[in-house]
Amino acid sequence: MNIAQKPDQYASAVALDLREAEHMIDAAGARLADMISHALSGRMSAGLAAGAGHRAFSAAAKALHTLTEARGELVEAHGHALRDARRMGLNHTLLIPGETKPQDGEVLTPNPKPTGRLATV
Repeated sequence: MNIAQKPDQYASAVALDLREAEHMIDAAGARLADMISHALSGRMSAGLAAGAGHRAFSAAAKALHTLTEARGELVEAHGHALRDARRMGLNHTLLIPGETKPQDGEVLTPNPKPTGRLATV
């Protein structure tokens, strides 16, 4: 990392690292959930008793819960960093074109209203 970075370059580099860390946690969570699902359904198809591997399944479920908590903390950190960048007037999107963020306090709805040509359908 270049020590003599300009503030916008620094903010963008940190934002990119944060985004990549979020994606890595999402991928790890998805993989862990898949593993748990495969192990549970595989037990039944293999004809094994319900107790077979239960401690391992329980530990994996706990790991998924812990990972989910860590993801939430990282999302919170992202929000704090975003607010700080806005307060300081930093351009934190130099390295992340096309990614949009909600405004502070904006609620994201699971079913956004259509816009453009889809709004007229």
